Amino acid sequence: MVARRRLHEFATPQQIGFVLGPALFAGVLVRPPFDISPSANAALAGTLWIAVWWVTEAIPIPATSLLPVVLFPLTGVVDVQSATAPYADPVVFLLLGGFLLAVGIERWGLHRRMALTVVSLVGSRGDRLLLGLMAATAGLSMWISNSAAAMLMVPIGTAIIVSVGTATEHERDRSADDAASSVTGVHSESDERPSNGFALALMLGIAYSASIGGAATLIGSPPNAVFAGVAESRLNVQISFLDWLVFAGPLSVVLLIVTWLLLVTLLRPDISLEGSAETAIQAQRDALGPVSRGERRVLAVFLLVAIGWISRPFVLQPRFPAITDTTVAIVGGVLLFVVPVDYKNREFLLDWRDATRVPWGVLLLLGSGFSLANAFRESGLDAAVAERFAGIAGVPAVVLVLAIAVVVVFLTEVTSNTATATVFMPIVVSLGLTAGTPPLTLMAVVSLSASMAFMLPVATPPNAIVFGSGYVTIPEMSRIGLWLNLLGIVAIVVLTYAWLPIALGA
Repeated sequence: MVARRRLHEFATPQQIGFVLGPALFAGVLVRPPFDISPSANAALAGTLWIAVWWVTEAIPIPATSLLPVVLFPLTGVVDVQSATAPYADPVVFLLLGGFLLAVGIERWGLHRRMALTVVSLVGSRGDRLLLGLMAATAGLSMWISNSAAAMLMVPIGTAIIVSVGTATEHERDRSADDAASSVTGVHSESDERPSNGFALALMLGIAYSASIGGAATLIGSPPNAVFAGVAESRLNVQISFLDWLVFAGPLSVVLLIVTWLLLVTLLRPDISLEGSAETAIQAQRDALGPVSRGERRVLAVFLLVAIGWISRPFVLQPRFPAITDTTVAIVGGVLLFVVPVDYKNREFLLDWRDATRVPWGVLLLLGSGFSLANAFRESGLDAAVAERFAGIAGVPAVVLVLAIAVVVVFLTEVTSNTATATVFMPIVVSLGLTAGTPPLTLMAVVSLSASMAFMLPVATPPNAIVFGSGYVTIPEMSRIGLWLNLLGIVAIVVLTYAWLPIALGA
């Protein structure tokens, strides 16, 4: 009875997925749907189970990410060593270094000071303040998780909204005071948001810019790390931090500006912010106090790592060929535990207890994706998939790219973007080889598209965080988000054709 009650506590998609995943696995093993080798069929069966549980979140995604270690050795796809080795892929450690750096920045409050500084520089006009908040959010999400960037900026945005709402309500009360008091003798009160859409624009701007900014760097969004790992393991192509920044950075900048223009045009956040918003921002800056020793030293480590990533291809690597972006990231991560803040009291920039805040589940998810890609290659499933797609070899490349972008963007609205990218990466590699389209092009499309879901609160953590603020409704987010989804698809298709061959040599 208890077990039945607990089963009914699952959401319906979880119930279905919990049963469907193992059922598909068993069914494919017993009755192979395609004429492929037993090893490839076993890899297909395991992938279906894992994909279903990822998509439906039947159990926690990090727990599902451990299934390759069990399923692939038991079914003879690869041995245990080959199944577990991808979990230690260099890209996993690159992201680990980035996560440690983000935890250090957050621990000492440097991210809050950076954000408030940017916002205070743009002035007090509604559209400029919106742009400042979006730029600050996007800049932060390049280096820390999109979720952390959104969680940081929402309280700042809320404080500004409350300040503006109070100021505008005061002006309305004052202008209507004489007439109202002559009739009723009392003042009417309202808890409505600013009627011109300022609050909605501010909150949507924070959510969208967190996703857009994260797309610009390898550590900013997990799908980008999936792309780099699969490119190295399947195509023997190394994508450096600078390579991806040069490629995806222009897209992020352009899309950020387009998003700002869209929000300004559709929502018209032109409210007068003189004094009220400046007071709210200044109050938060004053609360931070002077720059602490910890902030200065974590900023030094941050700048050292950023300079290392950007200069490595043409400064460090010619002198030290073994240095990679992963090396730079881990050096930065270790420095956080070495650089003291108060040596006498044994206080350093990070303590290992702080490492519990690292999203280890994301690292497991990345490792499982690389293990899946390895199983595809070792079992020959990638070649089998390529043969099945032979019929579309004559499809124009632009149609193929557009189709992949549309599918991934709208699928990510209801699934984990990292899980979606992880499932699609090995498939589009085989698809590209069959269709005569550079696989790197299709992989880049998947990676970018997985970060361009703007319609629903469940699409991305920033969307959910902003929706929880109470200033955004689902119809409002969907209406604006649909436009951004479509604009993002167009931007991705144009970028892959106009800029990818130059930036990545694809």
